Amino acid sequence: EIEKDKLSYNELIRILKQCDIKQFLYTIEFFPEEGRYHFDGHRACGIVFEPKTTIKHKGICPKCRRPLTIGVEYRVEELADREVGYVPNNKPGYKRLIELDKIIAQAMGVKGRKTKTVLNVYWDMIKKLKNELFILLDVSLAELKNTHIDSRVIEGIRRVREGDLYINPGYDGVYGEIRIFKDAEVEKRPGATKVPRGQKSLF
Repeated sequence: EIEKDKLSYNELIRILKQCDIKQFLYTIEFFPEEGRYHFDGHRACGIVFEPKTTIKHKGICPKCRRPLTIGVEYRVEELADREVGYVPNNKPGYKRLIELDKIIAQAMGVKGRKTKTVLNVYWDMIKKLKNELFILLDVSLAELKNTHIDSRVIEGIRRVREGDLYINPGYDGVYGEIRIFKDAEVEKRPGATKVPRGQKSLF
């Protein structure tokens, strides 16, 4: 990383164009699986396939025998010249995040991200720990514990950082779902309410 006072506009452009991985460390992204047309499938039939399974079924829904609605990942597979998981050398990495208020809501078993319960915890954390990106990426778990952050929220942040998540990709107009906790984990908590699932699981 370079010092902020030395980061001129021209230097920033150079770093981006040259992909200087000593200073262009990573991008910050959301999960593409949340998109409504990530995988292939049929909403009415409850069918959702990854591209290789779609190809195996020749693009036809096994229930209604009509063509599946093809998703973005299928097109990526068509254009790909390398296997899934390939990591190029000398390229910046990336980190995928879940918004802090969503982590809090799931950790506390609350349905709405904008409820008073969630917002109170959110703004208390911002007040204590600078800003959302710092909390999601940089602050240590030990520091979170020392600032008396709810242990469930700390566990949620840890799981997001490590990619320990439950992912149901979107398909045929249905938004994908990224879950941090299983329903049973939420239901065991005092006063928690079950967060409804928006779609069938991939498996």
